[in-house]
Amino acid sequence: MHYCIIGNGVAGTEAAFAIRSQDSSSEITVVTQAAHYMYYRPRLIEYLSGTINLENLYIYKPSVYDEKHIELLFTTNVLAIDKNKKTIQLHNGADMHYDKLCIATGAYPAIPDITGNNLNGVFTLREIEDADAILSHIDNTANKDVVVVGGGLLGLETAHSLCKRNCNVTVIEFYDRLLPKQLDNEGAVIIKQLLEQKGLQFILSESVASINTINTINKNEHGLTLHCTSGRIIDASTVIFSMGIKARTDLAKNAGLTVNRGIIINNYLQTSNPDIFAAGDPSEHNGICYGIWTASREQGKLAGLNMAGANNEYNGTLLSVVLKITGIDLYSAGDFTRKDCTVLSQRDTSRYVKFLYKEKTPVASIVIGDMNIIKLARNVMEGKTSIDELIALLQ
Repeated sequence: MHYCIIGNGVAGTEAAFAIRSQDSSSEITVVTQAAHYMYYRPRLIEYLSGTINLENLYIYKPSVYDEKHIELLFTTNVLAIDKNKKTIQLHNGADMHYDKLCIATGAYPAIPDITGNNLNGVFTLREIEDADAILSHIDNTANKDVVVVGGGLLGLETAHSLCKRNCNVTVIEFYDRLLPKQLDNEGAVIIKQLLEQKGLQFILSESVASINTINTINKNEHGLTLHCTSGRIIDASTVIFSMGIKARTDLAKNAGLTVNRGIIINNYLQTSNPDIFAAGDPSEHNGICYGIWTASREQGKLAGLNMAGANNEYNGTLLSVVLKITGIDLYSAGDFTRKDCTVLSQRDTSRYVKFLYKEKTPVASIVIGDMNIIKLARNVMEGKTSIDELIALLQ
C-alpha cells in the first residue's frame, strides 16, 4: 500500500501520522511545495513581532518523520492528479503511483483585484517567507507607516506585531466594526477602544480602490499611496492585505473531483472519488470551508485514520477562537446572530460577556477581558461543563 499526501501543513502532517498509527509498514509519501517542515502557522504573528525565532515555530523535530518512516519531498509541485491511473504528476516529470491519496493543499491569501496590488511594499502574510519579506522591507525603509487592510483576526494580530516593531499602523476594515465574524457591535466597540489605547489606528467602513507609487524625500526609497473608495488618500511605506483565504482547489477541479468553494468531502473525509480524501483548508464539509487550525488538525487526523481503514465520522468543528491581542483575552464561538435564543450579557469598560442558549443548549458565546469566564464558556460550548454554571454566573 502506498499512501500519498499533497501538502505538509497541519492537515497533511496529522494525516500522515494517523496513517502510521494504524499501518506500521506501508509507504507514506508527503509531497509539498514548502521548503520547511510543518510549523504552527498561528505563531507566525509572534515570529513577525520578533518574540520567537524560526525554530520555535516547528512542532515536530525532523527526527520524528524519520522514526515514523514518513518520506517528505520538499519544494516539489504536483501538476496533476490522474484518478483513473491513480498517479500524481510531479513538476520534474515523474509520475508517482498512490493507492490512497489525501489532498491537503491548504489555501492562499485573498487579495483584491485592484491596480497596484503587486507593487513593491505590498504583501500578504501566510508563510514564513511572507513574514521574512515584510520584515526585510520594513528594516530597509526609513518610513515606518504601515497599513493593514482587514480588521479580522489575522489583520489585528499582524497590526499588533508591527506595532511592537515601532511601526505606525493603521487598520482599514470594510465593515463598520472589527472582527465582524467573531464579535457583535458591543464587543467590537470594546475591542476597538482597547486596541486604540495600545497605539493602533482604525478606519472603518472603508476599502482600498487602488495603490500607486510615490516619490519620497529619500531618493533610495519609494512610498505608496492608497486611494480609498470614499476618496480618502493614505500614504504608507508598507501595505499588508489580510482579507481571508481561498481554498486551493485547482488540482481537485482539474482531476474531475466535485468542487464548490472547496473540495466537497463526506463525513469520512472522502471526495467524490472514494480513494481520494481531502482535509484542511481546501476542503468543504456540509457547505462549510472552515479555514481554521483546529478544523484542519481534526480533519487531517480523521482522514489519515480512514485512509488506513478506519471508519470514523467527522461531524464538523465548533467555530471558535481563543486569542490574546496586546494582552486582551478574547473568546468567540457559535452563531451569535441567532434570534430565537435567550441572551445573557454583562459589560463594563474592559470586559464583555454575551451568552446565547436555547432550551439549555448553548448556541454562542463572546467573552472579552476575563480569562476565568473564557475557560468556563469554552467548556460549556464544547460540552465539557454544565450550562447551568454559566447561566447562574451571568444572571
